[in-house]
Amino acid sequence: MTKTKTQINIARLIYDAYPSSDLLSIDPEQDCRNLQTLLAKVTSENIGDSLFRFIVIEIVEGGESDLDGAIRVMERAKEDVGAVLEALQTATANQNNKSQEVTNHETI
Repeated sequence: MTKTKTQINIARLIYDAYPSSDLLSIDPEQDCRNLQTLLAKVTSENIGDSLFRFIVIEIVEGGESDLDGAIRVMERAKEDVGAVLEALQTATANQNNKSQEVTNHETI
């Protein structure tokens, strides 16, 4: 007897996992039948969330539309977002330090 892999609906998985997906202008039964249907929806209409749109496009275009590829693309996006967040946090810390130095200099 051969074992078959259960086909995971990545489109529905993305929709169900995304915070507040119920606020998107997406009908999960209709628009999340598969990745190509979801891609068509997010690229042809304003769904109200550019991050969700980005995730779908990245998974389809860079993730070869399979689960392993989707994971790889999301890990890379997570690293990229983390790098930007770190730069923003560093800039804020530097700005706060400079403000503190000015305040200290003025009180002397």
